[in-house]
Amino acid sequence: MSAPRSRSSLLVLLTAVVAGCAIVVFAVRALLRDPSDDAAWAGVVVGVLFVAWGIAFDRLPDDDDDDDHDHDHDHDRRRVTGVLSTAMAATGGYVVIRAIGRPVDTALVGALAWPAWRLVNRFLDGVIRRREARGEPDGAAD
Repeated sequence: MSAPRSRSSLLVLLTAVVAGCAIVVFAVRALLRDPSDDAAWAGVVVGVLFVAWGIAFDRLPDDDDDDDHDHDHDHDRRRVTGVLSTAMAATGGYVVIRAIGRPVDTALVGALAWPAWRLVNRFLDGVIRRREARGEPDGAAD
């Protein structure tokens, strides 16, 4: 039998679900006015991502859980939550940039800047870890 969920976790879940549903409702209303509105379509995606993120957040394990469970499964859940967060930030950025009247290309660059930065950062972290594992110097001049 699992431990009861914390109230703060339940509050985050309910907030994300309510916010996601509200975003979807507003986006659908905008789509009914203009079905070709790309920001409204992206708004629907943001709303769905909010709901999915809330559910994924609620399913994250507590850090103080016992050692009798699968840590690989916990890592997968954390990775899913991270991917949902990145997708939510990128799509939300696109919606905001388009809502203030910028063209699509500007919105795409703005929306993809943070996910691209995260990918570069992860790549460089891997390079540094491999160099440290081989005992190579890190290239910093002391």
